Amino acid sequence: MALALMAQKESIATSAKDIVAELGVPRRLLAEVLKHLSRGLIVSGTRGPGGGYRLNRKPAEITLCEVVECLDGPLNLVDCIDEGHCELSPSCIIKSGVTKLAEDIRSVLTNATLADLAGGSPDHQHHRVATTLLFPV
Repeated sequence: MALALMAQKESIATSAKDIVAELGVPRRLLAEVLKHLSRGLIVSGTRGPGGGYRLNRKPAEITLCEVVECLDGPLNLVDCIDEGHCELSPSCIIKSGVTKLAEDIRSVLTNATLADLAGGSPDHQHHRVATTLLFPV
């Protein structure tokens, strides 16, 4: 939500205090998220009067996969994907299905951007359809 707010206010720095006030999110949680996003070079922060947080790139250049991996680490559904080890691997009957599902999720998140999330992309409808196909409501 903070990234979407920053995307909507792209040309100005947004203070953590303003983000908390506007979104009603806990300040500690926001501080932790912004710290991770700063380390991941998605946002940058400036201290002092007129300071705040801004996106380092245009919202259309920041993929949701990049954001998820910045906050949660590599996007893996199970340990056996990407050369991981699993004791059940020799007899596993779902590995190919789980691998395909993981690829589909990664594809949707890689093709969706922060601009889509903030409602600023003409391709927004396309990503909604793709997400609905994977995760019907």
